[in-house]
Amino acid sequence: EVNRRNEIAQIGRFAIERVSRELRNALPGSIRIRNDCIEFVPVQAASIYSRLPIVGLNAPADDFTAINFSLSGSITRAAVYPLTSADVYSNNQHVLPIEFSSATVSGGAVTFDFSLPAQQFAEASPGQRIYFIDQPVSFCVLASGVGARLFRYDNYGYSDIQASPPSGGELLAEFIQLLDEDPVEPFIYFAGTLQRSGIVYLDFRFLARGTNNEWVRFNHSVSLRGSP
Repeated sequence: EVNRRNEIAQIGRFAIERVSRELRNALPGSIRIRNDCIEFVPVQAASIYSRLPIVGLNAPADDFTAINFSLSGSITRAAVYPLTSADVYSNNQHVLPIEFSSATVSGGAVTFDFSLPAQQFAEASPGQRIYFIDQPVSFCVLASGVGARLFRYDNYGYSDIQASPPSGGELLAEFIQLLDEDPVEPFIYFAGTLQRSGIVYLDFRFLARGTNNEWVRFNHSVSLRGSP
């Protein structure tokens, strides 16, 4: 019995820590939940823009400039003032594709080319924040025989409609309960306000291997990035 509980504790802590660590780095506005799947876009880097084409403020341009930052990781898009999931996934000019390899550094500034000519962002950010991102990521808890299993998905692309689940997937944990008298929601999201950041609540309930009535519940709240 002690060994079973130790095993559950290790699996539960790993799952909670893995999901929490990645969610903390989510792009503002990118969280969405469907069918026990949570999707978000990880931020690879963030900066302050100094020259940016914005609808209604200045003309379309082929490039933009931001304060120099550490260039690393895979970056294919830039995001400015995304407030909702539609701003992130629906191609409405809050997120635009860029050519990361085009980056040129001069003094304390870095300039990037857009992937297409004559681009504009939909709105300005009050704090002139700009986020550099790549592909979305999803975590899904899927029913499978005795208990459900937690999977992680990446590199499947952007879509207006959330895939739940996307194709492929890496198994992270199993024997998760999705029914405890009432259905269990493993992911619950509360959007941020002017007074507080957004929060994701995780509720993972693990069944001990080889039993049908011994389980341990792991609750955790994840505070997300603040204002976009």
